This record gives sequence, C-alpha cells and structure tokens, in this order.
Amino acid sequence: MIIKDSAYEEKWGFLDPQVLERTKKKSCILDEEVNKKITLKDIHLKTLRNGMGSFSRDLSKQNVVVTDFLIPCANRLVPARQYEMSVKDKYNMNKCLVYLHGGGFIGGSLDTVENQCKLIAERSRCVVISIAYRLAPENPYPGALHDVIESLEWIINNKSILNFNDSQLYVAGDSAGGNLAVICGLKDKKHIIRRIISIYGALDMTEIGKTLYKWNYSQYTIAKEHSIYIHTRLNKFALLTKIINVLYNNFEVVENPLISPVYAQDFKNFPDITLVEAEFDYFLQSNIFFYKKLKNFGINVDTIMYKGLDHGFFDRLGTLKQAEDLVNVIADILINEK
Repeated sequence: MIIKDSAYEEKWGFLDPQVLERTKKKSCILDEEVNKKITLKDIHLKTLRNGMGSFSRDLSKQNVVVTDFLIPCANRLVPARQYEMSVKDKYNMNKCLVYLHGGGFIGGSLDTVENQCKLIAERSRCVVISIAYRLAPENPYPGALHDVIESLEWIINNKSILNFNDSQLYVAGDSAGGNLAVICGLKDKKHIIRRIISIYGALDMTEIGKTLYKWNYSQYTIAKEHSIYIHTRLNKFALLTKIINVLYNNFEVVENPLISPVYAQDFKNFPDITLVEAEFDYFLQSNIFFYKKLKNFGINVDTIMYKGLDHGFFDRLGTLKQAEDLVNVIADILINEK
C-alpha cells in the first residue's frame, strides 16, 4: 500500500484542514440518523443532484482538444467526450483511458469531471474518453451498466478513429463510477480492460447492519477533537447508500455482485486493478474487504491511501492538492505501464 500523508504527516485520525473547515460549515449528521428508514417522500432528487460534485479548476496549460460525440449502443446513443493533445507527441503510447464519473448513480455528468479528464490527457498524453451513462431513477439498474459495457466495446472496436492504437483500455471511475469500472472488470470476457483504477469506489450497497464485514465506526482511527465531523462525513454516505437502494437498484437484491462487487466469487477474467482510498471514506471498509478477496484470488491489486481525506476529494481539483496528486498518479500509470 502506498500511503499519502496529510497535513498532519504521519498521524492518523485527523481530517485534512480544508475538509475540516468545510464540514464545520454544514449541519452535523448524527449516528442515529443512519438507522432511519428512507422512503420516496424523503428524497429530494433535484437537491441531491445539485449538491453533487465540487468546484474544480482547469489546471491544464497546453491545448487539449475536447470533442463531444455519441456512442451507438443497442437502441440508443450514449453521449461521450474525448480529450487529447492537439499536437501528437512522437513518444505518445496512444493508450486510452475511459473515465466514469461518480454521483451515486443518480447524479454527476461529463461536466463534473471535465477538468480532471483534461489534465489526465495533458499529463499522460493519452486519449481520455468520459462516458455520460444513464442515471436513475429515470433509468435504474442495469441501465448505467449496460451503457458502460457497450460503450467500452464500441470504443475498442473503433480505436483507429479515436486516435489510439492500444489493444486494451484503462478504465477509471470515482464512487459510482468506480463501482461500474469494477463490474466491467467482472464482465470482461473479451479482455478489453488492461487495468481498472477505482477511486473510492462504492463497492457495496448493503446497509450497515447487513454487511459481510460488519461495518463499524471503530474500524476508523478517529481523533476525539475531529470525531463529530468525521462521523458526519461517514454518515452522509451511509444515508446516500440507502437512497441509492431506493432509486437505482430497482428492487434488485443488493447482494448481486453486479450491484455490490464485494459479493463476487468469479474473478477468472478480472484485470489488474488500483484501488484509491481515502482515510475517512464510508466505503473504505468494503473496499478493504474487496482488496483481501482479490488477493486471495491471485489478482494483481495495488492500493493507494490518502490520509485525512473523505469521499469525493477528487472533485476538488485546483483547491485540494491531493486531487492534483491523484491526476499525476493516474498519468504515471498510463505512461509507465507496459
């Protein structure tokens, strides 16, 4: 595991100062709120969608060409956006990274990850393609998954017109996008994917009291003076998981590995994977469980831990230095992996 220290250096249990100050400005979410039942009348979809993502800055310095296009899938078209350098580098390996945005399967868009994708393209000099998969509740499971799987196959079959020549794709995603990336790996019978990069992937939709690994606050190191704020960050996504179960899972059993990959047992064709985690991510416990399962099945898996951070930190490119660091990590993988 690669550990990225926070402002507190080697100390664990403290929220990054920027995250702490932002959390202090919001209402606290108490632990007992996590146990309440969520119904449709409790869900304000527009408010949820408007609150997803954070302000990011365009840190690219060179001319990155951005092109919107449509991917033909069965009986529908899926919007996508391509990023590539305007001047071809003769040493460009012509690899392609497909990026899947987060947003709890109910929000997020091409725009929310625009600056991240642009900077990855610039610093890796590889093609980056972002996919606007369908969102719930208008299109519940398996709409998003079908969009992504069919789009990946179309992209690899049309690589010549998309300006890359690698025979495999890299697939990255954050949160819900990380979930979809991992599930694509489980379904990758044609070996389309070379490596998955899951950024705090939402790999388990099971409610807290029913998890395989017995989710508990005690599994986190939490400094007393930051306790209420860390619990607030954890509880926010515990509640969001309940909302996802109402809006996205479409009455499917959450133990389905194509909804919650932690339940998967077949890793025959699973590609190499990098798991990017945050110290105070609600999904950290499920992802550690998944990491151990992958190791037991002999899968090549790397883990990167960002201390002091919480779920969603990659959204804050340009305001949180760790987000830019993660862009560099992704670019290094694309550049250096043979």
